[in-house]
Amino acid sequence: MAQQLGTTPGPLSKVINTGCGQNFNDFVNTCRVAEARRRLADPQFAHYSLVGVALESGFNSKSTFNRVFKKLAGHPPGAVARPKS
Repeated sequence: MAQQLGTTPGPLSKVINTGCGQNFNDFVNTCRVAEARRRLADPQFAHYSLVGVALESGFNSKSTFNRVFKKLAGHPPGAVARPKS
């Protein structure tokens, strides 16, 4: 991410920590959960399993996806109403 912005990890981390009030991992996971929520609501992804949505959103495991999603969204990903395929 730092390379894409033309900076180094140190200053980028400081901006995320102070500007967003989160560490880098929490910042990235917030973005991943937002993407997962978008995909769960999108009819084009209705045929994806929850694990498929997790992987497509940047998570590497179902357990991490479930834990982080519940922490940030306040409910598990399985509780999200999904469109019919």
